[in-house]
This record gives sequence, structure tokens and C-alpha cells, in this order.
Amino acid sequence: MIFIPGVTITRAEVSCAEPVMTAYGPVAGTSEPGTAACSYKGIPYAAPPVGPLRFRPPEPPPSHEQIYLADHFGPWCVQPVVWGTYERYSSRFEISEDCLTLNIWRPAKRGSFPVMFWIHGGGLENGSAAIGMYQGGRLAGAEEVVVVSINYRLGVFGFLAHPELSAEDPHHSSGNYGFLDQLAALTWVHNNIAAFSGDPNNVTIFGNSAGGWSVCSMLASPLATGLFHQAIIQSGGCDATKPLAEGEAEGRKLAHELKCPDEPAAACLRAKTIKEMLSLPVSAAQADNLFDLEALLKYGWRLKEDGWALPNMPIEALRSGQFNRVPLLVGSVRDEGKIFTVDLPGVRLAPISLIRWVMRKSFGAPMLADIEELYPFKDYRRPLDAMIYALGDAALACKCYDAAAAVANSLPVYYYRFDYDRNLAPHLFGAAHGIEIPFVFNTLDQPTENIFFTKRLAKKADPLSQSMMKYWANFARTGNPNGPGLLNWPLYDQEHRTRMYLDLPQKVQTTDNVAKCEFWQEQGITLK
Repeated sequence: MIFIPGVTITRAEVSCAEPVMTAYGPVAGTSEPGTAACSYKGIPYAAPPVGPLRFRPPEPPPSHEQIYLADHFGPWCVQPVVWGTYERYSSRFEISEDCLTLNIWRPAKRGSFPVMFWIHGGGLENGSAAIGMYQGGRLAGAEEVVVVSINYRLGVFGFLAHPELSAEDPHHSSGNYGFLDQLAALTWVHNNIAAFSGDPNNVTIFGNSAGGWSVCSMLASPLATGLFHQAIIQSGGCDATKPLAEGEAEGRKLAHELKCPDEPAAACLRAKTIKEMLSLPVSAAQADNLFDLEALLKYGWRLKEDGWALPNMPIEALRSGQFNRVPLLVGSVRDEGKIFTVDLPGVRLAPISLIRWVMRKSFGAPMLADIEELYPFKDYRRPLDAMIYALGDAALACKCYDAAAAVANSLPVYYYRFDYDRNLAPHLFGAAHGIEIPFVFNTLDQPTENIFFTKRLAKKADPLSQSMMKYWANFARTGNPNGPGLLNWPLYDQEHRTRMYLDLPQKVQTTDNVAKCEFWQEQGITLK
């Protein structure tokens, strides 16, 4: 045995530096410090989508005869948050259009292991697989799974549709480039992961927020058929898409803002610099005014229902039975909306009169009465919390309920809510959107999560992290999260409606959000 303070590691049965042969050439990795895993970082899975390949589906990566040393993460894909603070971030990591890389963590032992394919969130506009809480070494080493994470094109580079871009495409599609990147990475895994001791016939896709949207879109996409065998949706829904024609109309307007004519728009858009492309208005929701609900629910960068990669809205595919039928684990956090108000000092002190005015203006008086009945002001610490919880349900939590309800009578479904809130600011964050992620990866001590958890708080939270790692890995192994030493997690069905409440202690109870979610389902509210 090798002993490191707080960590026990079994001596590796394989050399992480030993080259692994892929379809494109040999790759060598490194030992992941503090884990019983090897890591291979920054492996290209597609050709750089630059120059003439901008706004086109991904092409295969170039082959190489020399050993590719995969010892560091690839560049972050271009994104406005990073560009806007470039001087701050440039010393920490590179940003580039040439960003289509993936990372692999595998147990440092021989065998064939289930594969867990992670898709990061960020509204389809921000994020990277290199973020600290997504590091897969501990999950891979402790649970003997192969963890894969990916970068994919974001924002305008990944999701801009335009009539001319559709016309030049053999499938008459545009605006799904980031999603096609995800599918290309999943195809690369299918074809190459056996060389890294991964089982290509046992792949679980999982993701949070926009990564959850992507997982559900893969459930609905014919292009993903046969590439995965289980799916996990974390705080992401199945209706964050828009018709292609709507996306094309928006793309034409954006092209005009860049002074690109309708024809030849494609060549003009490909000639623009990164800075020019990012000068376009940020289209994802910005929480600079919590009382402008129309703007708050606006996410311009969404997948397009193009009749090819995505035949229709994913939730419709799930309800009709026309989807990739695999076991599903799905859920949300208790306090989905709270974290989006942190940057708004004083907003939580808003009086009931103002809150009612905003809700009436946005939804109408009859709907306001129903919302107040479902979310009584007296049930919350502050009046605004009632509105925050209502919006969190409408935009995120109840979208997960909709997915569970859509397939529960025909497939194994495991439904959860994450309630653990013992962090540095439970009154501000609570069990916040995305805060369950480091529990799955056991990365509570990593940036960015160490702003929520001190070493002492991380140690207290570790038992829940250990349980969640096992639940997620068991599900990846067998399509069932249950295993020795774990509280039994029953299937969700429309009769019993039970779900797991992930907390310390954990509990299984009848879900308490049915009336709320059925109400929001009737309203048909989606991200614009």
C-alpha cells in the first residue's frame, strides 16, 4: 500500500505513462495525485473548428504517429464571461476556438469498467471540463469506473443558427454545433474507450443544468442511439430547445448586428474575429434585475429542433415514447433559485407589495392567486423567497419532475432531491443549483467548491459524498443505484411517487412537489 495523509491508495497494476493506442495515434497519461487513477487530459476528439470549419459539424481529429502526452487540460472554449475578464484568467488557462478535447480518468488497475460521460453546464454559454469540481480521479479510483469529461463549443460559436448556414448543410441544419460536438465526443468514446479499460457497451451520460439539457436531448436524438446505456439528469430539463426557424430568424438579426448581409452571411461570419463575435449581446439570462422575469427566463442559446439531430422538443419525445429508452436517474436541488440572487444586494428585502406587482405583471392576476396558494409567503423566511422558489420550480426543478413522470410507467426511473445545505452561507445559497456536483465527484475541497466548504465543513459532508459516489457509480454499472451499505432507493412510479432525499441522514419519502409541478406543467412555461 502507498500512504498519503488522509488517503489510502493501492499500488497501481498498470503504468499510467504506458502509451494507449487510439484510432488516431498513441496517447500517454499520468498518475492522478492522491487517487488510485490514471488521467489523460486534453485529448483532441475532433478537428479544430476554426476558419472554414467554424459553424460546421465537427470533423475527425488529425492522426499522429508520435505519442501524445495527455498531461494537461485543453483550452477552454471561447465564452463571454472569460473574455470579459481576460487579463484575470489568461494566466490561469488558455481560451481558444480550438478547444474540442476530452479528459479520461481510469482506475490504475486492469479490467473493463463502466464509463461515465460528463457534460458540464453553464447555460450552453460558459464553462469547461477543467473546472476543479469536475475532476474525475477520485470517482474513478474509488468506484472503479472510467470517467470522461468534455469541452464543446459554446454560445455563438456552438449554437448560432442562420438560413445560409442551414442551406449549405446536407441535413439543412444549423445552430446545433455544440450538441454535435458532444455527440462526436461520445462517438470517440464508443470507438476508443476500450483501450482505456472502459466498456463501450456500458456508458452512462450525465450532466448538470445545461449539461442536463444536453443529456435529455441525447435521449431524444436518433444520432445518439446505441452510444449510451444509462442517463442521469441533474437539475436540467427536457424543453430547453427552440424550432430551427426561430433560431434562424434570431441568427439573421445577430448577423446584421455584425454587419453581415443575408448573402453571403456564412463567409462573413467565419471571417469575424473572436472579439467581434463576442461583441454580440449576451443572450443568456442575466440576474441583474430579479424583477424583470421575462429577461430572467431568457436563454437565447438553446438547441434547435432541426428534424435531424433533434427531431422535436425532447420532453415531447419522452412522452410519445420516441426516444432512446434507457434507465434514468433524475433530480434537482431543494433551493434551485437562491444562488442567482447572491449578486443582488438587498433584493431579498423586497416587500410583498412589490413582489405581487411583479408576479401580476408577469403572469396575470388569476395565475398570481394560484402561485400564492402553492407558495404562501408565510412559509418562507422572507417574502421574496416565495417567488424565488416558484421560479426555481418553474425553470429547473419541475423540469426534472416532468422527465421522471414522462417515462416512469415504461422505464426504470430513480428520482431525487438534494437537500444538504451545511455550507458557509446556508441562508444565501441553501442547497444551491449545482452544489450537488462535487458530492458526486468527491471534490468539495477543489476550486470552485472550496468557497462553499471549509476543510471542516467538507469533512462533515464527506459521508454524503461517499454515498452519492456509490449511488451514481452503481447506476452506471447496472442501471440501479442500490448496493451494499446504502439506504434502499426505490423506483419512482406514478402510483407511489417516492423519491430519495439526499441529505444527512438520507430519507425516502413521497415526493412533495407534485401539485406545484403539475401546475407549472399546465402553464407551459419554458426558457425563452
